[in-house]
Amino acid sequence: MRTADDGDSAVVRRMLAAYHLATEREKGCAVDDTDRLPAAYRAEIDAAGPATGSLFLLDAGTSAAGMYVLAPTSARGTVELKRLWIEPGWRGRGFGELAVRDAVRRCREAGATTVRLSVWEWRSGAAALYRRAGFVDCPSWDPRPGLVCLQRRVG
Repeated sequence: MRTADDGDSAVVRRMLAAYHLATEREKGCAVDDTDRLPAAYRAEIDAAGPATGSLFLLDAGTSAAGMYVLAPTSARGTVELKRLWIEPGWRGRGFGELAVRDAVRRCREAGATTVRLSVWEWRSGAAALYRRAGFVDCPSWDPRPGLVCLQRRVG
C-alpha cells in the first residue's frame, strides 16, 4: 500500500470513475459515462483524489489492484474509510482484506481511536468483509436511505 501521488493521476481517475459509475448503476441510476455523474463525484475524478483525506493504492506488481481513502471526520479520534475499490480482475485474491487491515493500521498509528465507514445495503460482500474485520453496526451519520454505517475501535 502506498499513498497516491501526482504520477498516479490517470490510474486514480480511472478507478474513481469505475467506483462512482458502478455505485450509480447499483443505485438504479442510468449513468453510462462520467459526464452524467453528480458534480461532487466528477470533481473527485477531475482532481484525481478526494476533496478531503488521503488516497492509498494497493500495488499488485506493475499495476494497482485497488484503492481506498482515509478521511477526517468531525468526531474526535474518528477517521472514515471510504472509496474502497478493488479492480474487477483482482477481486477474490484478498486485496479487500489487505486494504481494510492497512487502513486500520494507518489509523491506529495516526492516533485515531475509531474507524467508521458506510456501505450500501446491497453490497453484502463488502459488508461481510467489514464485519469479519471487526466492524459493527452503529447509528447512522448519513441520512441517505440504503446506507449501513459501521465502526471499529482501533486504539
